[in-house]
Amino acid sequence: MNTGMKLVIGPLALLFLLCCYTISSATTIEERYMKTTAPTDFSQVDEATGETVTQPIPIDTIVRFLSIDNDRTQVEWNGQTGYIPSQFLQDISLWDVHPDANQLQTTTDSALYKKTTGGYKKMARVLSGETLQTTGEEAGYMIIDFNGQPAYIAKSETIPVIDGQLPGGVQPGSPMNKRGVTKYTTNLLYSKNGQLTPMARIQSNEPLLFIASYRDYFITKIGGRTAYVNKKDVLLPSGNYVNPLKVYTYEQMTADLKEIVQWYPGLASLEVIGKSVDGRNLYALKLGKGREEVFINASHHAREHITTNVTMEMIDQYAYAYETNKKIDGYAVKNLLDRVSIYFVPMVNPDGVSLVQKGANSAKNPAAALKINRNQRSFAAWKANVRGVDLNRQYPAGWPTICCDPGKPHPQNYKGPKPLSEPETKALYDFTLKHRFKASAAYHSSGQIIFWHFYQSGAQKTRDYNIAKKINRKTGYQLVPPKKKYSGGGYTDWFIQSQKKPGFTIEVAPYVGHRPVPMTYFSRIWKQNHSIGLLLANERIK
Repeated sequence: MNTGMKLVIGPLALLFLLCCYTISSATTIEERYMKTTAPTDFSQVDEATGETVTQPIPIDTIVRFLSIDNDRTQVEWNGQTGYIPSQFLQDISLWDVHPDANQLQTTTDSALYKKTTGGYKKMARVLSGETLQTTGEEAGYMIIDFNGQPAYIAKSETIPVIDGQLPGGVQPGSPMNKRGVTKYTTNLLYSKNGQLTPMARIQSNEPLLFIASYRDYFITKIGGRTAYVNKKDVLLPSGNYVNPLKVYTYEQMTADLKEIVQWYPGLASLEVIGKSVDGRNLYALKLGKGREEVFINASHHAREHITTNVTMEMIDQYAYAYETNKKIDGYAVKNLLDRVSIYFVPMVNPDGVSLVQKGANSAKNPAAALKINRNQRSFAAWKANVRGVDLNRQYPAGWPTICCDPGKPHPQNYKGPKPLSEPETKALYDFTLKHRFKASAAYHSSGQIIFWHFYQSGAQKTRDYNIAKKINRKTGYQLVPPKKKYSGGGYTDWFIQSQKKPGFTIEVAPYVGHRPVPMTYFSRIWKQNHSIGLLLANERIK
């Protein structure tokens, strides 16, 4: 008996491959089903008289195949054995016979897919003959639970299992709740006749959720079954993917954001909210599961890229604290991020940051960037985007009256030809309007001050001042007093004015002049700011 053969659907001349399905963990029955394609006759031989007796049988009647006799097919129907003309029969899937079966058996080595925005992406292969519990069906796929998420197997590569018992044989181990990532193609194993036997193979760089540990193995779940994974085949999260003590490039940020999402797939997600002038992606990372939302952004200004380090380290440490159920500065991170989602855009101005860090050749048009920089090779003082527009003077809040505008592209202070003329600011503007952020913080440097006011009054002013004081107590940075007249154009200015919610521009580090903040300042900056995202998330803001 070959339990790996597929059901053949087609003309009767192609018959005689048998399908089977498991009815218990130890017993299989070979079965093949057909249905009538038109009203026809079911004929039997009367054993007493030897005469052939016929009775009508309607279209779409399901019968069980027994054998072929020339142009007739012997079948079983309603507990009786008889014949139907072969021309009026066609094969059907066992799923048509048992549509309510809640287990499946693979009939070949079957790809296991996850659903992505681009469709279905292969992540594993379930070996032939394995039995799994199903949770549903969708578009030609059977669905199983894997890592607490739906996974998909082509229905055509499976058969139903009726009243079966899932294979067991895995020690319960010591309970745990950790995620890992496969180093390379990795076997999922179960105990079969006392031997560890592969049931599936997971591709490299795929996340796994471990529910227990036993000796040299982690234990995970797939399709209602438990399986061993050798510990040496996976990496566990360390909470230290970000190295904030070095200059943070756009390329390193991109790699780290993708890795963090891979490690924390249920907690973190990444989206591209737009592109820079030179076509670099503007990334927004969501951290948390809550309906309330907070927004933190950094590196509007190119030379202030140390703020990317701050926000990336926040993402890294908050995610790890969530996974390990630890507190940061007294905040229960898991409880907080189950209630609130924090969105981060760690680098609003990737083209400008790249100019500061790598020079003119990082731009698509080096000559244009050099011309704006008065042909100076050093871009250390550069604040603008690649075409010389200051992104934090681009937002529609007091834009016509912005002071000190040079009136043309410049390394700093040029407000552009109109509000939101630059793709970077338009992306942040649109992203903000898509959400209902209860608070925002824009990180800048340097000066160790906090901007918090833009023409608020009454209860709104009191509310925002009280939160600003909490940031002041944590960071030690001074609050900038309210003014009668503001230059405007900043992200926080617009957020406060348009969203009527608290927004804060936090200037980190002592003032260092027109240059990047030295990396030697980072440890002090981090100590002052490490819980600010959690502070804002924890605020009850109406």
